[in-house]
Amino acid sequence: MKKYIAELIGTFALVLVGAGSIAIALPHLWISVAFGLIVTLMILCFGNISGAHINPAVSIGFYLLEKDRNALLFIPFQLIGGLLAGLLLFVCLPENLTYGETMPTCGIWQTFMIEVFITFILMLSILLVIQTNNLKVIAVVVGLVVFLAAYFAGPFTGASMNPARSFGPAVASGTINFFWIYLIAPILGAIISVPFFNIFKKKATK
Repeated sequence: MKKYIAELIGTFALVLVGAGSIAIALPHLWISVAFGLIVTLMILCFGNISGAHINPAVSIGFYLLEKDRNALLFIPFQLIGGLLAGLLLFVCLPENLTYGETMPTCGIWQTFMIEVFITFILMLSILLVIQTNNLKVIAVVVGLVVFLAAYFAGPFTGASMNPARSFGPAVASGTINFFWIYLIAPILGAIISVPFFNIFKKKATK
């Protein structure tokens, strides 16, 4: 049970710190830093317990790769963690209107494709770096990928890459019109990364 609680807490922390940094209007660079650092910290804290997926798209990617049903069982706990963080932001910042919600600022399909691409890069990076079996290296690399994705894609899509990250603030704000993008696109990006990982993995073992 502790691994499911780890996923809940890890996702809660990710959404609270990441979406919270948006809600309190930190500069864009520091929002990106906040996302990267909280992901790094959660991997260091929970990587040896649950793998620190803290992302339904990542869990689906691991399920497709390893056929481990436990990965899918993480998803409800991740969504609950994201929801609790969104509700806490709602309570603590009653005057805020979005609570760090991910919203497209470019076209719908441009947003969709950007989210597919950055989640593809995130998932592929995770799959490649976990081959090191070094938790500190994994935490730093994944944190850097999240930071860079948030910095470059954040102004256009919010750089979600994570349905649970978008779910909590969307519910808290009562605006779920665009949630379908942040549900489907990250999952699709994670799915696409798996066959690419298999290509690179085979090359690395020759």
